[in-house]
Amino acid sequence: MKQQSLTMTIFFNTAGIFLYMVGIKVFAAPAGIAPGGASGIAVLVNYITGFPIGLFCSLFSIPLLFIILWKKIFPLSFFCKTIGSILLLSFLTDIIGPMLPAYKGDFLLAAIFSGAFMGIGLALVYLGNSDTGGITLIGLIIQKKYPQFQVGTMVSLLNFIIVLASGIVYRNVENILYAIVTVYVSGLFMDRMVNNSNAKNLMIVMSEYTDKVRCIFLDEEKGLTILKGEGGYTSETQRVIMGAVNKKDCARIQKKITEADEKALIIVSEASRVSGKSFGRMI
Repeated sequence: MKQQSLTMTIFFNTAGIFLYMVGIKVFAAPAGIAPGGASGIAVLVNYITGFPIGLFCSLFSIPLLFIILWKKIFPLSFFCKTIGSILLLSFLTDIIGPMLPAYKGDFLLAAIFSGAFMGIGLALVYLGNSDTGGITLIGLIIQKKYPQFQVGTMVSLLNFIIVLASGIVYRNVENILYAIVTVYVSGLFMDRMVNNSNAKNLMIVMSEYTDKVRCIFLDEEKGLTILKGEGGYTSETQRVIMGAVNKKDCARIQKKITEADEKALIIVSEASRVSGKSFGRMI
């Protein structure tokens, strides 16, 4: 199980970093789009000085990551995964990136596709329990010292400054607008992928074999609640099982319930949000 988990972590991070790199090197940088974050600063520095984008990202993020480790904001495992992702991003961007064809077509398409590739890439890295570093680390460090500041607000402000700076560097207001499109599309794709991966279903089961169904939920390590219900036609009292399960597990659990009781009534609906410590441990 641990080996499978490690394999999936490596896969998510490698695939995510590669797609993120494609978004920068193939679409963003050739179109003069600074998509916020450390990569946005790197694109601007590269345009002005020719300094490698990947190397800049590493030099920017790794010192911040050591501060994160020193202040114990995240555990050592996160530090190791993130520093690996940063170094891989640097390698792919500066060594593999130049081998890829640069898109030199419509700027709006470049903005949309750079955002899509970067958003999907960041989502995969997130699902691999890692990070690409960048200005998010600055937000975490500041929040550690000043808890009243929100990381999201600080990151958004810094991204806004970087996007505005791109207009100054390229001396074109359109570059700002394209960068905004890229940031928006990137956030859209990332949120959609992360939310879908964490999506939950609410499962309601009415069965004569409540104990068997209960055991199925417990064997799957899913949280459940047993309610007292009454048949609408028969007025008979019966127990109703309600549980929150991951979407990816739903079909398997439903099959097991049907095998235990082929007459069981199973209602599955999408849960927009599931919160609480007990649910967090079980689903």
